[in-house]
Amino acid sequence: MGDMSPDGFPLLAEAIPLAGVVGLFVGSFLNVVIYRAPLGLSVAAPRSFCPTCERQLKWWENVPVVSWALLRGRCRTCRQPISARYPLVELATGTVFSLVTWGWHGTLVSAGYCALAAGMIAVGLIEYGGQRAPLSVAAVATGLGQAVILIGAGWPHHWRIVTGSLIGTVVAVIAYGALRSRDPQTVDPRGHGRSALLLAGCWAGGLGLVPTAVGAGAWIAVFFLCMVGTWLSTRQRSGAGAPAVGGGRNPHPVLATPLVSALAAAMAVSLIAGR
Repeated sequence: MGDMSPDGFPLLAEAIPLAGVVGLFVGSFLNVVIYRAPLGLSVAAPRSFCPTCERQLKWWENVPVVSWALLRGRCRTCRQPISARYPLVELATGTVFSLVTWGWHGTLVSAGYCALAAGMIAVGLIEYGGQRAPLSVAAVATGLGQAVILIGAGWPHHWRIVTGSLIGTVVAVIAYGALRSRDPQTVDPRGHGRSALLLAGCWAGGLGLVPTAVGAGAWIAVFFLCMVGTWLSTRQRSGAGAPAVGGGRNPHPVLATPLVSALAAAMAVSLIAGR
């Protein structure tokens, strides 16, 4: 508790496992967002239900990871399989929350960055599923993350983080607006998941110039590799006489959404560089 990080933040190592546990429950909520948000359904009501028999689940059937394991991956009523994606999202979110909290030394600022990471997980998985992520998902996560960063960094007078995150968010909003004006219906697959720009902008801005520059380099590299992978896969299918899928798009979700994949990589790399 008495040790200090290089940035002057107190080191709160006990916050890391706590963040992991919170992440498990947030991951459970993200599963609801990922399923309902693209359909225009409320993420608040009704309670979670089986998509096959539509029975509302009891509270003990919603315990992250544990419930899925105890039910052996099947609905208690209709016995239809429950996708392993649900516990995997919960575990992934818990892991990401722990890593983000470690990166920000267990301070309140890390809670804001966890909100941004949760938004990125939701947007990414919606887009990887072949649906368009509503702007509201990224906007709410960015607003929540920005508010916590302002409080967590502003209270101890870390104004560089406050100013940087605000500037990054503004730049991201401008970039999002420019992409939307050029392609309002998101016809170009290179723009799929463009709302993630809001999350990445707020995220990178507070890290400083060097981590942001490193993250930008990762973004360029991953985006380029996705485009090359898409081209090679399309060429291979064409050479084998297979019809082009989705108008020439690569069916692999990571390659088919290069912007989201590149932004996710940039956020991870920039956090490590800032550590």
